[in-house]
Amino acid sequence: MRDTLAQRQEALVRALVAGGPVPPGFDPAAVAAAGEVCRHKRDAHAGSTTRRRWWWSLCRRNTDRADQRDTMVR
Repeated sequence: MRDTLAQRQEALVRALVAGGPVPPGFDPAAVAAAGEVCRHKRDAHAGSTTRRRWWWSLCRRNTDRADQRDTMVR
């Protein structure tokens, strides 16, 4: 039985980001190198998202304080 395109793509993605077996027809060294880049990019993006969330929560907190201060002054 032939694999569908979706099954072949799933196998390739699993090899790239989850350390799964390399599908037939692909160079294992190239898949390993590309997988390393994908994991590095994913991890770097995850960290920047966390930093962005922290920054915006800090801005919101300061805005809330400024609103409270302005209300008290009026």
